[in-house]
Amino acid sequence: MKVFLKFILFVLFLGNIISCINRYEQKNNEQSLLKLIDKRLKMAPLVAKSKWNTKAPIDDPVREKSILDSVKVKSKKMGIDENLVIHFFQAQFEAGKIVQRQLHNQWKAQNQSLFNTAPNLATDIRPVLDSLTTLLLLELQKNENNSLDAQSIKGFRKEARKIISSKFTNEVVETAIKPLEVYGASK
Repeated sequence: MKVFLKFILFVLFLGNIISCINRYEQKNNEQSLLKLIDKRLKMAPLVAKSKWNTKAPIDDPVREKSILDSVKVKSKKMGIDENLVIHFFQAQFEAGKIVQRQLHNQWKAQNQSLFNTAPNLATDIRPVLDSLTTLLLLELQKNENNSLDAQSIKGFRKEARKIISSKFTNEVVETAIKPLEVYGASK
């Protein structure tokens, strides 16, 4: 009987250790994903500046569709839920456009003229965004099996606010992370 009791205690102890390790890995994966979201959002002011100088519209449905078609194909090859990927990248586009609109409104109110130096959208910015897209897909793959209960979502939001730059409004951050919360809660 004592051996059986020791065995049960050992199994419970081992289960706790495994649970702690899994939570640690999940937290690291979430942090890596949030850091990439932050990097992508930090590109939005550069996009805004480029579009301001060229008078290009903030919305670019053709470019967005091209990216969504591409990540849809890649998600299938990587075994990532297609719906998560599509909603996640649409949210990244929306969050970036919120930042761009905020800046354009600010510049309009300040009668901002063209900037002396502005990055080229095609040659300077899009290659960076494309590389971030690949990295985001890899992190989504790592995070796909993470489930979030109400308490975890609250912690995830706090973590997002710690990691994603404070220069971005809560609306921007919540827009960017919403699909992760919805998808994680549905698991």
